[in-house]
Amino acid sequence: MTAYLHIGTTNTGNQEKQGFLMQNEEKLLEKGYIYPKSLRVANRHWALVDIVLELVKKEKLSRNILEDLSNERLLRTIENFKIESALHKDKKFIFSAEGIVWDFSTKRHVEILERVMRELGFKKIYIIVYFRDILGYLNSHCSQDHKNNMGYYSADFAPYNHPRKYIFDYEWICKTHSEVFGGENLIVRLLREDYVGGTLLKDFVYHLGLEWDESFILKQTKNESFNLLGMELMSRLNKKDLQQDNLNSLLFMARRKFEGTQEKRLKFAVQKDIAKAYVDYFTPSLEWVRQKYFPHKKSLFAPINWDEYKENYTLKDVKKEDWDNIVDFIAQIIISKNKIIQSLKEY
Repeated sequence: MTAYLHIGTTNTGNQEKQGFLMQNEEKLLEKGYIYPKSLRVANRHWALVDIVLELVKKEKLSRNILEDLSNERLLRTIENFKIESALHKDKKFIFSAEGIVWDFSTKRHVEILERVMRELGFKKIYIIVYFRDILGYLNSHCSQDHKNNMGYYSADFAPYNHPRKYIFDYEWICKTHSEVFGGENLIVRLLREDYVGGTLLKDFVYHLGLEWDESFILKQTKNESFNLLGMELMSRLNKKDLQQDNLNSLLFMARRKFEGTQEKRLKFAVQKDIAKAYVDYFTPSLEWVRQKYFPHKKSLFAPINWDEYKENYTLKDVKKEDWDNIVDFIAQIIISKNKIIQSLKEY
């Protein structure tokens, strides 16, 4: 069997791609592809990540690596996948899990992933990865740190001390996956750069070996960064002694109100000295990727004019409509709480 394994990176339109694949499951089956349900957690194949994270803790692994798993949920997932793959062994399988880039910090993680994929029955495995400019990646992760309640904030760290420094090292990601899966099987793409067909989804579909179909469903929900109001609110809420379920509910409501903005005063931009430190530190890594995969380009991404760069990392100019949005957010919390209380009374 053949697999296309999309590994991220994080914050490169993954929710858009995964939503597209889910919404077009039937259409993909008609075209000889499957986005399997059995290894999915929500819309992505996070079970693959969890399998590797369990196995990597073991010093010695069996010849059949799946025999070393003990987690009952993962064992059931694998059995379900075997049933699903037997029904669709004539199809090409598409997997997507940005957690592969997010959580796999060593080559051994990737080697175990390759062995898992082989045991699942795949002879040919293509790896698809999308990269974005380092500054955009850093700004996005500053927002994501608050969304995920990471317990740290990316802009507090020098690039060489970042807790997940490896996710910014595109050279290391390419070399590691090339060495394990074979360089000819690694497909490297750039976010918002040189899309085949002019859009992210058309580019993604093309590199899956599919022809674009105008009947594809395109109802997408994108994961956008918080504006400064969202950053300020969630950073403070995360510091409160709230249960994770409560934080998840607050996050859901905050995303509806505070994701994305066209206003410059509300658009987050990390401190200039930190931004420049990250861009400079990872420039050699980007240059290696450019020379290896995009030699026709003068630079992997558009150069930054630091004289014109405007940092914007704290909320300085609060307007009436900002207070209105905050009040709407609070009102939504109360409405949601009242609905829950009423439903419990009725029960």
